[in-house]
Amino acid sequence: MSDTGRANNSGISAGGNVSIDNSAVALDHSTASTGPQTTADHQAAIAELREAARLLREQLRAHQDEYEDGAELVDAAGHIEEELAQEEPRRNVLLRWLGFIAPGVQATAAIAGDVAAIQTSVNSLL
Repeated sequence: MSDTGRANNSGISAGGNVSIDNSAVALDHSTASTGPQTTADHQAAIAELREAARLLREQLRAHQDEYEDGAELVDAAGHIEEELAQEEPRRNVLLRWLGFIAPGVQATAAIAGDVAAIQTSVNSLL
């Protein structure tokens, strides 16, 4: 899409790939703008969030022994995945679980960054 096309987009645009590389989530080119959004744009953005949540849970599971409440953090990430699997994910539920995880992973900057990126996306999309 041309730069002109992006400027005229009145919905939520989420493009690029979601990836975790050395525990860093990348929600490439995710942007939010006001106005009506298309169902396709919204569904694509939710799909990216689902993938980011899945990768976050994998990272938490792999490093759960490093955290005081590691098993609970993995469980919370599972609740996030479950909520994102719903037809209409609830923003407050997602933010509550992300808010539980965030302080628990403060010692690991990369995973803390992952959580912050997902929180920002949830706030933008839902």
